Amino acid sequence: MTKARPNKRKDNRNKVTLSKLTFHELDWLEYITMGLGFWFLFYPRPYDILFTALLCMPILGLILNGITGRPSIASLVEISKDDNGRDKYDVADFIDFAAWIILLRVLLDYEFESFNSMIIPGTIAFALMLVILFSTHKVIDNTTKSKTWIYLSLIFNVFLYSYAGTYGVNCVYDESEPQVYETEVVDKRISKGRRGRKTYYVKVNPWGNHYDKEKISVASSQYDEIQIGQTIKIDLKKGLFNIPWYYIE
Repeated sequence: MTKARPNKRKDNRNKVTLSKLTFHELDWLEYITMGLGFWFLFYPRPYDILFTALLCMPILGLILNGITGRPSIASLVEISKDDNGRDKYDVADFIDFAAWIILLRVLLDYEFESFNSMIIPGTIAFALMLVILFSTHKVIDNTTKSKTWIYLSLIFNVFLYSYAGTYGVNCVYDESEPQVYETEVVDKRISKGRRGRKTYYVKVNPWGNHYDKEKISVASSQYDEIQIGQTIKIDLKKGLFNIPWYYIE
């Protein structure tokens, strides 16, 4: 009498923990995220709608990816080999691409007074995202890859998204009445990035509780209109989450 031999191939398939699992079913969400991201980065109109749509992508992706029965967190990270044969960890684009685009856009569009004012709201948002992440996905069990790198790459992007998203919501949905300050423009310049992208700055005299001269980023149209020696108005707003921010009228 011969004993039935286990199907090793089937057993190995069951032990795969770093495949895309359910993630491959969400390629369409990645494409939507990337499309919205490029649109929002290069032509942010209509601003509020694009921001809101992009903000929803990571949360929607986590819920949809986990709806089939809490897959492993590893299903959110695709691992491949680089040219040197080393493992390369790629977090799902509906998380990391959305996070980076939101971060770039809000840094370009809004000036905040103090980073400290963002710590509490940002940390709360980060904690809520971790709750969503671990309630929809299981911790990594068996793997031949580095659990540390999988967790770090994913949680770093969730952290980035949480803080950038919090700052964006604070400014985009802020309906507070601004305090208006007047100051003088003392200089202006254009900064060019590595890929030729231009950022426009004007330098202004001290105003409000800003006791030093500072440079403020502006749109290209504003840059052309504002002249050195001109008196301009700066609007300081409270922020939806009490994170003060300001802009040049």
